[in-house]
This record gives sequence, structure tokens and C-alpha cells, in this order.
Amino acid sequence: MAQFLWSGKEELPDIVKEFTYSIEDDKNLFYYDILGGMAHTLTLYRGGIIDYDEAKSIIDGLYKLKDKNDINFSLYEDVHTAVEIELTALIGEPAKKLHTARSRNDQVSLDERLYLRDSLKEVLNLIRDLIKAFLDLAGVSLDIIVPGFTHLQPAQPVLISHHLLAYVEMLKRDFSRFYSLFPRLNECPLGSGALAGLDFPYDRFLVSEVLRFDTPTNNSMDTVTDRDYLIEYIFDALLTSTHISRFGEEIVIWSNPLFGFVKISSGYTTGSSMMPQKRNPDVAELLRGSSGEFLGYLDLLLVTLKGLPLTYNRDLQMDKKVIFRASRSLHILLEVTRGLLENMELDREKICKNLNDEFLLATDLADFLVNRGIPFRDSHHIVRDVVFYCQENKKTFSQLSEEEWRKFNEEFLNLPDDFFSFDKAINRRDTYGGTGRSCVEYQLLLNRKWLEETRRLIDALPEVYMEDLVNMIGK
Repeated sequence: MAQFLWSGKEELPDIVKEFTYSIEDDKNLFYYDILGGMAHTLTLYRGGIIDYDEAKSIIDGLYKLKDKNDINFSLYEDVHTAVEIELTALIGEPAKKLHTARSRNDQVSLDERLYLRDSLKEVLNLIRDLIKAFLDLAGVSLDIIVPGFTHLQPAQPVLISHHLLAYVEMLKRDFSRFYSLFPRLNECPLGSGALAGLDFPYDRFLVSEVLRFDTPTNNSMDTVTDRDYLIEYIFDALLTSTHISRFGEEIVIWSNPLFGFVKISSGYTTGSSMMPQKRNPDVAELLRGSSGEFLGYLDLLLVTLKGLPLTYNRDLQMDKKVIFRASRSLHILLEVTRGLLENMELDREKICKNLNDEFLLATDLADFLVNRGIPFRDSHHIVRDVVFYCQENKKTFSQLSEEEWRKFNEEFLNLPDDFFSFDKAINRRDTYGGTGRSCVEYQLLLNRKWLEETRRLIDALPEVYMEDLVNMIGK
């Protein structure tokens, strides 16, 4: 028979249990519910609400409970019920005082915040690892020039390292968004009660400090309904997955034999059930499709919260369908993207063969005229006419004779012999943030420093150890 923390006259029908129970999702909070219970018990003791023997029995019991691996969670409505009843079976009467000065409303908020705090730290590490993988590939690819695209049409030559560093910038912004969530997430809800606060000498600042929160939450009514931290987390995950989806699409394109820019390791491709010659970029395709999952989670949360009156309503239980799936999916997404990146090879020979379109240097040609004193708009039209002429006569820029150049503008006779070298063209783009080799090398250096700085930021994030709470009861 199912067991509850509330009183009821009769057993719920099975279909109602299936509809209302959250245990299959929130059993993922088991560790955090125990951790929060230990800190809560310590605060009860420090406030004189329970005595030392009771507090020590509860804390020691909770510490033992964390290792119990034969709990039948299906018997319980939610994780809070499971912890309290299992603890009662373990230590007896003192366990019945665990829920003093606490509601499941502030309790679940605490558990989720503790869970997300750990998840957030893992996400930051994974983003940082992915950025390092991009930097490593960019660092060994400084000699590779590829066409840069606008509208997916060849536009101007760029170093592929510069292209890869564009994703580094996206991921650095993702890192910044996740990191900036910490101050809003890291507020302690315990002591808010069901909605109105407590009628006990309960030190909210103490429990906040014990669990290494920055501060208690300021308003008990807001606290028990606030899920902004989860919405922010999901939005940040959505935007990160959107950036990764763009990378996935480019790998799909680049791995196509018609491009042939990259060779993907067989461990990150699959075969065809019908066509034996095929290797499909399935991992890259799933990266491309990943953002839809997180968009669905965000939609679910926002629709759930829209118009929800203060304070707690059972609708908020829907967040359990999001928090664990989303965090796990995000962790896998970041890990598999790094794996793909580390297990693909840039095909220098194929890229070099494909880099044969001198029209990629049309803008350089217009800029040359501008530097000779011709207004850019006039230069643009002159070069446009040169391009049209070459296309009609099936010629490249370097195949034009002096007489042909003179038809368009005398200044073209001053073109350096190596003007149409792609290496030279790359190094002409030497403004800060440009594709010039010296600029890209400098960005690589800055990003290596960023890796060092963010390692220190991550290491400084709060962690709580159960062993410390066990020791605190004697102080």
C-alpha cells in the first residue's frame, strides 16, 4: 500500500496515483533531499526546537540512508515521503520531528536548487571542455583556408581556425549565461514554510550558510512558487543547443563528398540498412535537431507558470518532467559534441582542391581600387562588371590581360603579381577580430587565458559535503 505524509480517509485509485505521483522523476532528488534534511535538522537543533540526541539521531540516520540501495520508491508519492518514512523505519520516533518547521513547498525548492547547482557546475565544465576542443583543432589548422559563406554561397576566404573560433565565442557567451545564473539560483528557500514563514526560532541565515547559499530568499510567498532559476537554466540550455545545432549542420555539409572538408570517425557515423557504400553523419544530424527538445521544455515551463496565482499549486510538479531530462540531455549533448570534434579530421587536400574560385577575392579587388582613391560604390560597380566579363568569357581574374584590365580601370595595372594569392588575401584582413593569421593567433592566445580564468571560477563555486554536516552536529 502506498504511504503518504498527509491524512486521507481512503486509498487513492491507481489511475489517480499514476497521474499525481512524481516519485519516478523526483527520486533523482534523493541525495539532495537527504542533504537538505541534514542541514534543516542542524538548524532545528541550533534553534532549540529539537534536542541534541534527536538531532544527532536524525542526522546520523540520514547519512546512513543515503547508501540504502534497496528502497522501493514506487511505494511513495514523492521523494520527501520516501526519505521521511524510510528514516522512521531506520531510527524510529526522532524521524517524526524531521518535518518540523518545513513544508514540501520550500523543501522541493531547496532540493531543485541543490540539484541544479551541481548540474550547473557540470555544465560549465563541459562547455569549457568543448571550447578547449575547438581551440585545439583551431590551433593546428592555421594553415587551412576555406571559403567563407553568406547565404550559403561562397563569399570570402577565411582561415578555418577563424571559423572554428566563431563557435568558441558562442560557447563563451553560453558559459557566461550559465555562470551568471548562480547568484539567482544560490538563494536558500528553507524557512519559508508552506507560504507564510515559520512560527519557530529558525535561523534562515544559518541554514543558508551551512548549505553554502549566498543568502536566504526574501519573500516566502515568492519562494515557494519561484521557478525562474529553472526557466533560465532551460533557456540557456536551449541557446547552447541552438549554437551546437549550427555546428552540427555545418559538419553535415562539410562531410558531404561534394564538399569533403571533413572526415568523421566511424564511431560518430552510421551505415545504411540498404546502401552498403554509405556512412551517414547521424551524430551531427542529431546535434542539429537537439534544440527542439529544449524548446519543448521551455514551452512547458512557461505555459505552466503563465497565470498561476500565488502561492504553490500542484501544476508546479510539471517541472519534474523537465529538470532531470533537460540536464541529462544537455550533459550528453555537450559531451558528444566534443567527442565528434575530437574524432573528425580536416581533409587538407580536398579543401585545397576546392579553394580555386578567385571570385572570392572580388571584395579585395574593390578594396584595392578604394585604396587608390576611387569611391567604394564606384569600385563595387567596376568590379561587378569585371566579374560579369570573366563569367561570360570563362576566365578567372588572373587570366585577364593588361588590355582587358585597362578596359575597366587603369588602376588595375598596378595590381601586385601575388594579389590573387589566398594567403595574401587572408593576411590583408588584419583588423582586430578578423581572419588575418596574426589576428587569429592572438585570439587563440586570449582564449587559452580564458580557459585558465574560468577554471578558477568553476573551482570557487560552492560545494557541500554530507560528512561536514555530520561533524557540525557536535559543534
